[in-house]
Amino acid sequence: MPDTHTVVTRNTWGSRIRKSSDNALIGLVLIPFCLWWLWTNEGRPDLSEIAKVSVTVASNTIDASNDGVFASISGTLISTEQLGDEPYMLPNKYIALSRISEMYAWNETTSTTETVDEVGGGSTTTTTYTYNTEWTTSPQSSSSFEFAEGHENPSKSIESAYLTVTSAHVGAYQINPTTITLPDGQAVDIQPDANIADYGYVQDGNFLYNGAPNSPQVGDMRLSYEALPNAVAVTVLGKINDGTIDPYTDKIDPQFSRTMYRVFLGSRDDAIALLHDEYVYEIWFNRFLGILGLWIALGLLTDPIIKILDGVRVVGSVAEAIMRTVNAIVAITVGVTTIIISMVFHNVYLLIGVIAFILIGVLVYLRSRFGKTESDKEVATVAKEMTETDTQTDTASSS
Repeated sequence: MPDTHTVVTRNTWGSRIRKSSDNALIGLVLIPFCLWWLWTNEGRPDLSEIAKVSVTVASNTIDASNDGVFASISGTLISTEQLGDEPYMLPNKYIALSRISEMYAWNETTSTTETVDEVGGGSTTTTTYTYNTEWTTSPQSSSSFEFAEGHENPSKSIESAYLTVTSAHVGAYQINPTTITLPDGQAVDIQPDANIADYGYVQDGNFLYNGAPNSPQVGDMRLSYEALPNAVAVTVLGKINDGTIDPYTDKIDPQFSRTMYRVFLGSRDDAIALLHDEYVYEIWFNRFLGILGLWIALGLLTDPIIKILDGVRVVGSVAEAIMRTVNAIVAITVGVTTIIISMVFHNVYLLIGVIAFILIGVLVYLRSRFGKTESDKEVATVAKEMTETDTQTDTASSS
């Protein structure tokens, strides 16, 4: 059963306003940061476009004329080594091996509710601290707990680790598995040393436990593994250097220069598709974060007004609902506008198109403006001449 502790605190109207005013300063800093975040995000390169310019090179033979070329090489990733993590995992035909270390530990979660007085602006805050135990790769430090007594977490006795073979090749080309970016591994059956019990561990399914698997105690450890197998079909992107694939650095945009030195599962097309998917996810995720940050920042800026109006709760509630909506509209409007302008300035062809469109619009406007003025002058001249003719005719008739 979870262990819970509740703390109730009383806040005066003045203390709520002071705290809100302090938070407003954070909002002032957060707004320009979010705008910068949105602006620079649009300048990040789509690595799939960089990958498309790589030269497809056959993996079966080395051609010295390809030295220095940014290449994509498809073939089978092979290493003559075996990889293990003894005594927990015996060596096998793996390119990479990830040890996933978890500890059974206390976890603290908090939930807070604030009840504002109907009149007077004060409030009552109720905070509930809940403690339960779970398997986790990153146990919380007990020193950060509000109620540390009885919820002490020891240090992990064994950490997670990532292991690779020291050498591998794709066809005739060598790679360095210790520095190149490899694909993620998949869960594999655990194969410990036959005497694993001598090390204080027992096997249960695909886990090793240093305690009772069905009744763990705080501080108990369990281990599992993921691996990238040997002899898997891959595509490597990098620069060829005398039979070795080295890192390739794209320097088209100094602000976002990227190093391409990576192994992908599957074909060259699969690699390009994965890079584009990662780009789309990253750029949309950052857009969402930027606009969300603007909304939070605007909320921090306007919160002191709400706290002042909370002197009469019903007024503060109405103001809060209105301001949240307005802040959301402003955040979306400003965020989307920043994104569009940044997209224009980070895309040369789009920027030229927008400038050309603006210039054409200005020229059309000026031409219509001045053309109309000249036409008005001509009409006035003709009218004046007609008036003078009529006057002369009337004078002649009178004579």
